[in-house]
Amino acid sequence: MKHIISSVLYLLVLLSLSVFVFDPSKLYFELQWLDIPMHILGGFGVASLVLAVATYKKHKATFVTVMMFYLLVAVGWELYEVVKVTVHHLMWGGWQDTISDIINGAIGASIAFYLLKK
Repeated sequence: MKHIISSVLYLLVLLSLSVFVFDPSKLYFELQWLDIPMHILGGFGVASLVLAVATYKKHKATFVTVMMFYLLVAVGWELYEVVKVTVHHLMWGGWQDTISDIINGAIGASIAFYLLKK
């Protein structure tokens, strides 16, 4: 249970940094590379939460299962980004940015799977 709580807290810290620090200060526009580590760390966090829940429920999480859950969250996050950009009349990075965000998160999820699987 402590791994679930720590994974949720980790994701909440990342979300808070993104929404309440990096977005309002426009750091994503000033430091365009910042998006890459944030997506890698987010993918790592989602995968660690999936693995923690699977371990708690005494299920063996496969790589495909972890990646499916990651992709579900990643697509939701990317939809949020598109809606945010549209509502605030900002410039959208385009499909190339969206795909690279998903790939960067998948890299983080893969690292988490291989580091944290039991």
